Amino acid sequence: MNDQLSQDEELVREFLAESDELLQRMDQDMVALESKPDDVELLNRIFRSLHTIKGTSSFLGFDPVVRLSHRAENVLNNLRSGDIKLTQRMTDALLSTRDQLGRMLKDVRNKTPGEYQLESLLQQKSVAAPPRLGEILVADQVVPATVMRSVLDEQAALRNPRRLGEVLVEKGLASPAEVGHALARQKQFSESAAAVSQTLRVDVRKLDELIDLIGELVLERNRLVQLSRDALRGCVVTKPMAEVLSQSTARLSFITEELQAAGLKTRMVPIDSVFRKFPRLVRDLSQTLKKEVELTIRGQDTEMDKTMAELIGDPLIHLVRNSLDHAIEVPEVRLAAGKPRQGSIQIEAGQEGDQIVITVTDDGRGIDPKQIARKAIEKQLVTAESVLSLSTREILEFIFLPGFTTAETASEISGRGVGMDVVRANLRKLNGTITVESTVGYGTRCASEFR
Repeated sequence: MNDQLSQDEELVREFLAESDELLQRMDQDMVALESKPDDVELLNRIFRSLHTIKGTSSFLGFDPVVRLSHRAENVLNNLRSGDIKLTQRMTDALLSTRDQLGRMLKDVRNKTPGEYQLESLLQQKSVAAPPRLGEILVADQVVPATVMRSVLDEQAALRNPRRLGEVLVEKGLASPAEVGHALARQKQFSESAAAVSQTLRVDVRKLDELIDLIGELVLERNRLVQLSRDALRGCVVTKPMAEVLSQSTARLSFITEELQAAGLKTRMVPIDSVFRKFPRLVRDLSQTLKKEVELTIRGQDTEMDKTMAELIGDPLIHLVRNSLDHAIEVPEVRLAAGKPRQGSIQIEAGQEGDQIVITVTDDGRGIDPKQIARKAIEKQLVTAESVLSLSTREILEFIFLPGFTTAETASEISGRGVGMDVVRANLRKLNGTITVESTVGYGTRCASEFR
């Protein structure tokens, strides 16, 4: 590692911000490439993203990132030259590579570099596994690498090997606290969610506007200072002092209001930063569920406050997962119902007055209000008599209650009654609302509105 450069926090921060953007773009491009494997521009863009990450990592001395990027580059080069054809297994491996790069960069951000097992890089086996306990203890210089290999060899020779942590403590090679700390680190490594970046890239035009206003503010401040000096010295002015002060304070008020508005604009980011994750999410979940889904995204250029963009991500994930799991049917069921084999999910953002509206629409089976009503009666949320007086919209409101689900069994994706209540709770943090419209057999539209 190039210690001198890697200790330059500003340089590393810029590298991480750029790399995060490149990895997000890779997610989108890899998913798009799977449906358009002959798209040369997509291939070139993915290659350029990896090459940029590799080049800067080499400059900074982040060798594991360089090795991993280089291996992926080799495969992409073969794809670009036509020597090999893209397969689903290869796409899975490349996406796993992208995930591993994300974890490595997270380690760089947290200043917790480790030793990585990269040999099975672009094979069928995923490289997304967290580092082993021994690797973490060696990286933390708790146990020397040679001693760790000796202990692991002893363990491998046993018919019923004991837990590595217990053996290390028993041999006096590590304390219980050190093993516990390493296990906690291992759990952190296994979390797939990337740390929230505190970096904000601002359009230079917004900064120019902000600087111009600051310049005007300084000029008006100087004018007021001069007026104060003139008044103290009893200098004669051509206009009454009250009139001059009134004009100056009015100008000052105007500049400060403009400055406040310009300052708020610098926090505005395109919602594309949120939408980028969804092509990959839909691609992976649709494969797991054995469904065919086309995702359409519109309004990526809609701007919102950075904090708002960070908070809106989780509710949208819940809505998209619900559409995939509950709404979109498997191809055979869709064909039998006279629908296209491939389902459709649309995510759209837009500005309506002073509100931002984000909708998630699917063409799935829809929400059956009768089924919702039956479940509500079973849970004693409403009586069979009173449910008859409720409108369809009022019945659909039951899905926002904590623990409410119509799924008979819980899966890894949904069915535990956690989802829509979380969506509404998170939107309330943004002073937002959500409405659901659904037609049985035709689909569902969820519209979120917030300021």
